[in-house]
Amino acid sequence: GIDVSSFQGEIDWDAVADDNIDFAMVRVGFRGTGTGSLNTDKYYEQNIRGAMRAGLETGVYFFAQAVTVEEAIEEADFVISLLEGHEIDGPVAYDWEMHDSTYRVYGTTPEMATACAVAFCERIEEAGYDAMVYAGQYVSYIKYDQGALEPYLSWYPEYKSESSELLYPTLYYHMDYWQYSSKCSVAGIGGNVDVNLQFIRR
Repeated sequence: GIDVSSFQGEIDWDAVADDNIDFAMVRVGFRGTGTGSLNTDKYYEQNIRGAMRAGLETGVYFFAQAVTVEEAIEEADFVISLLEGHEIDGPVAYDWEMHDSTYRVYGTTPEMATACAVAFCERIEEAGYDAMVYAGQYVSYIKYDQGALEPYLSWYPEYKSESSELLYPTLYYHMDYWQYSSKCSVAGIGGNVDVNLQFIRR
């Protein structure tokens, strides 16, 4: 599967589906890393509709920057409002990232980071969706209490290339989705796109 946002521009979803892509995660919006304002992804509606029309399992994600539980709930409610009229069949992911001190979430305690993720996921599940948490190695190990997040789906990024020593994810914890590259080429999309594997438990 792939995950997409406005960075990919116009997408030919039929071509994507014909290129052996089974699912898509569409960014619906984001909170600004500095201003903290809530924003929609300008392509989210057409990407949701296009992916679903092409027969792909379709989920969504929100780039979060919540520093309080109240903000996390606000983000969840924002996502729920954007999904009105869209019958998605994939999960709704909370993508809370902190790369450096320019991010407003910089310095957030592990307790608060975990509380925000849980609050978002609880609200999403109350609305009838499957909640998922996207987190890289640092956030997964240092910022999140994995026990508190165990009820929710997990999405983990760890990029691999031909020169990678290990061609599998090294996260200690269980994951449901693995984002394994950000530099793949898929028909119907200009430029690079993130690609993922979904692990299905039988």
